[in-house]
Amino acid sequence: MDWRETLCARLSPQAAALLRRLSDADARSLTEMRFYLRRPAELVFGRRATRTDCALDEAGMAELLAALSGRALYACERQMAEGYIPLPGGHRAGVCGRLVREDGRARLSAVTSVCVRVARRVPGASRAIRPFLLDKHGRPMRVLLLGAPGSGKTTALRDAAIYLSDERGLHVAVADEREELFPEGALRDEGKRVDVLAGEEKARALCRLLRAMAPDVLVTDELGGAQDAGALLDAARCGVGLLASAHADGLADARSRPALRAALGAFDRCLYIGPMATLCGAWDARGTPLTEEGEGIVWPDGTSR
Repeated sequence: MDWRETLCARLSPQAAALLRRLSDADARSLTEMRFYLRRPAELVFGRRATRTDCALDEAGMAELLAALSGRALYACERQMAEGYIPLPGGHRAGVCGRLVREDGRARLSAVTSVCVRVARRVPGASRAIRPFLLDKHGRPMRVLLLGAPGSGKTTALRDAAIYLSDERGLHVAVADEREELFPEGALRDEGKRVDVLAGEEKARALCRLLRAMAPDVLVTDELGGAQDAGALLDAARCGVGLLASAHADGLADARSRPALRAALGAFDRCLYIGPMATLCGAWDARGTPLTEEGEGIVWPDGTSR
């Protein structure tokens, strides 16, 4: 089953019809499907968004949520309260609505919009960042990827984990809180030395993997709060390699955010990537610009500035 049919199997008939009627060329460039309550849905192709004739009413939105959850909406309550539903194949649905707290528990009700993000395996997506992942002796470094949403950080992380495992022979442990990096069944003929702990909060997952799996490299996606920073700093003190990502528009932006600024202390190198995981900047732990040769910043057009 190709990715389109995998995704259609978790969409309502109304939503799946939008995907099935796309040409092959448009399907290959599709990055998001955005559904709104009583407003036209949008299909996003990179930086281009197209409105459709599909506008979901309350019943249509409820049917979409039921399909996305695999007809087990109750099993997704925790994830929905955090704003997402994990999907097969590494796809993910972001959800918005009213957050209700009852008896110490949060749940999302009255959903008003859903953003389905399309995931694809892109072999070689980490090629631009690979020179920064190991030192000259082949030991794993502690590397943080920075970039805007949709720049390809998750795709690059996934490919980098496979590269470190299969081509460099390292044991890689992945804290996959949102089940995007390596969804169930993703590791078959590749990732021979990759261990995945899915669905657990990042901070807890990182600690468990460090203690239980003795990894050479720990990998995780989308760093957030202070707990994530603390877990990464603990791992760094243990001497394990790190590979993680965070939303930020470069190193200065990352330093301006308190929780992310604390996490920076765990890393040897920070890389800033643009669309399609293009390497736009690289810095060491002191903020000194780097290239593979150790000086200057690498930009998409190959120049240093």
